[in-house]
Amino acid sequence: MIRRLAVALVLAVSQLPAQSVSPFPGSPFPAGHQVIVCGADELYILDLTRSTPRKVWSWRAADRPELPEPMRRKFQTIAECKPADGGARILVASSSNGAAVIERATGRVEFYATAPNGHSIELLPGERVVIAASHAGNGTGDRLIVYDLARSDVERFHIDTPWPHAVIWDAPRNMLWADSQKDVVGYRLTDWNSDAPRLTPEVVAQLPDSNGHDMMVVPDSPQLILATAGHTWLFDRDTHAFQRHPVLGDLPKVKSVNIHPQSQRLIWVQGEGTQWWSEVLHLLNPDGAVQLPGEKVYKVRWMPEAR
Repeated sequence: MIRRLAVALVLAVSQLPAQSVSPFPGSPFPAGHQVIVCGADELYILDLTRSTPRKVWSWRAADRPELPEPMRRKFQTIAECKPADGGARILVASSSNGAAVIERATGRVEFYATAPNGHSIELLPGERVVIAASHAGNGTGDRLIVYDLARSDVERFHIDTPWPHAVIWDAPRNMLWADSQKDVVGYRLTDWNSDAPRLTPEVVAQLPDSNGHDMMVVPDSPQLILATAGHTWLFDRDTHAFQRHPVLGDLPKVKSVNIHPQSQRLIWVQGEGTQWWSEVLHLLNPDGAVQLPGEKVYKVRWMPEAR
C-alpha cells in the first residue's frame, strides 16, 4: 500500500523573511502535474495537484523478486529517476552501484546493471541504454557504459570520462550529450549497427565552472539547463555557448533542475548545508516550495501527463 506522505505546500517568496511565508490555500498546480522523486531507497511519484500532495506510486528494489538478491542492495541511494517513453518507463541510477529500467504500470524491472556510483541513465537507439558511472575509489567508475537492453548486466562497451553525472539523448541532433568534471561532450553513435559500436566525441565544450552535475533539456529550445558545483547554466546545443541562468545562476549545490514542457514551471533541489540532499522541492514561474519532512531528496523530475 502506498503510504501517505505528510507534506505541506507553501508559498516561497524569496524577498520576504522566513516568518512571512504562509501556507498556500489550495494547490496552484493544474491537472496532470506530478513529479517523480528519488534520493534514498524509495522511488515515488508525488501528485502535486491536491492541496496536500501525496504519493500515488512507489517502488523499492527490495520488493522486486525479478531482481537478483545481490542487486537489490545496490539501490540504497537512488541518484537518478527519469521518465522515458512518455512515462511508461522509469530510468533509475543509484550511487550505491545499481541501474535499472522499470515498467511503470507494474513496477517490473525490465533491465538492470551494476553501475559504479551510477548518476544518470538514458535510452539509446537500437534498444540500448547508457549509464553514467561517476567516480569510484576502486577505479571501476569514471566512464559511460553502454548495454543492450536485452542483456542485463552484460556490458557492451564503455568510454572513459571523469566524474560523469548526466546523459541526455538528443534525437533531433542524433547526438548523446554527457557532462563531466570539466566539460560537456556531444557524442555520435558510430558503427551503431555493427559488432563494434562506439561513441565518438564530436563536440567538446569546456565548462565555465567545475564538476558538471544535473543536465536536462529546456523544452522547445536548443538549450540544456546544467548545474555545476557553484552555478546553474544554460548551454546552447547549436552554438555550444554557456550563459548563467537568470535566477539560479549563482546558487551552489543545485542537485536537480527540470522544466515542465507545458507550463514551463521550473523545479529544483538544492543540497542543504553540508548535506547532498534536501527536504524541499523549490519552484519558479511562479515561486513556490513543497516541503517533504524527513525525506532525503536528490532528484525530482516532472512526469509526462497521462495519455
